[in-house]
Amino acid sequence: MFLAIVAVALLVWVVPYLWGRWRLRYLRSRPLSSLQKRLLTHALPLYRHLSRQQQSELESNVSLFLHDKEFVGCEGLTITEEIRVTISAFAGLLLLQREHRGYPDLRTVLVYPGTYVARETHVEGYIETTSDSAREGEAHYLGPVVISWSDLQEDMGHPEHGRNVALHEFAHKLDEEDGAFDGRPVFSGAGEGRNWAAVLGREYQRLQAISAGLSDDEETPGVLDLYGAVSPAEFFAVATEAFFVTPHALRHYHAALYGELRGFYRLDPAELLPENLQVS
Repeated sequence: MFLAIVAVALLVWVVPYLWGRWRLRYLRSRPLSSLQKRLLTHALPLYRHLSRQQQSELESNVSLFLHDKEFVGCEGLTITEEIRVTISAFAGLLLLQREHRGYPDLRTVLVYPGTYVARETHVEGYIETTSDSAREGEAHYLGPVVISWSDLQEDMGHPEHGRNVALHEFAHKLDEEDGAFDGRPVFSGAGEGRNWAAVLGREYQRLQAISAGLSDDEETPGVLDLYGAVSPAEFFAVATEAFFVTPHALRHYHAALYGELRGFYRLDPAELLPENLQVS
């Protein structure tokens, strides 16, 4: 009887584990269609500059995301293949050359046609207040990612602004994998990220000083969106945007920060991309 109980317990644990691993491999192995490859290439100019091995891995990441996540159009938006592949491309890019399970706590991507209004609740002591705020995107803890399609298109059309709402929100999903939005994602190996807190903490305080008008720093504030001064989590998301969208400027003005992000993402977009060509 004891052995039977042990056997059942092992099956309860082992079967789902093996099933999950097989499912991930299967979804990653499904090839992209010719249309999907064209849309991927259009969404990510960086794709052309990757090695063939990296391109193949990115395609697998995109395939996994396309087949594993549900895309829901809001306010009457029809989800097209362009929307699905474009968002999947940015999500997959952040996972390139890193061990991952494809955002395991994410099930749904909500896509609005444009900037949308969300209700916010603030609690201070015994006082609770609510207000409406316009948003381009958000990432709910252990919940969906929300993206404004027109804002993402605007970001892709003007990379000089250093913004990309999809990269921003999926950076939050990486950040949450250790159980908190705190600006420190999960590192793969022992010893990785040993300088992360020091470098990002210093750069975060620098951006806060610029945002508050307390710094005589002559660096152009636009390299890092001032929204990154709100919290360490937002700083990591904003830094991720700059790393992929305006890598040359980030490397020039924030070399140490660029180095930490290069180590985490295991990619060097400034070396891969010509200076007049950005990732989106």
